[in-house]
Amino acid sequence: MKVMRGLLFISLFVGCAGSMAQNDPGATDMVAGVWRGHSVCMVKDSPCHDEMNVYRISAIAGKPGIYFVSGNKIVDGKEEVMGTGEWRYDASAHVLTYEFPRGVFRLKMDGGKMEGDLKLPDGTQFRQIFLEKDK
Repeated sequence: MKVMRGLLFISLFVGCAGSMAQNDPGATDMVAGVWRGHSVCMVKDSPCHDEMNVYRISAIAGKPGIYFVSGNKIVDGKEEVMGTGEWRYDASAHVLTYEFPRGVFRLKMDGGKMEGDLKLPDGTQFRQIFLEKDK
């Protein structure tokens, strides 16, 4: 009986610890905000262009570890939306990921900076991304 209670306690503790990591308000504070920078095309003979970017990231109530991201490029000094979606944040790896039919975005956070890429379904690195968080 004591062993069963001990196992139950360990199970509950591990489950809560994982849940707390996803609900960590510190993670939300680190991820949410406005991120600015640029992206570089890695496939030179393509319709892709190097761009100045603004990523607007906000937490989604009731969805721990999920963020709404609006990825924008700067055209003639104005933001133009390239796409929006719900991205998953892995707090242990400090990585935001968005998978969609045309590829996978992956951004790794390091303090106030994020670097990552867009890879096509065949694994080709299509775009490299460099962002810094607005203060």
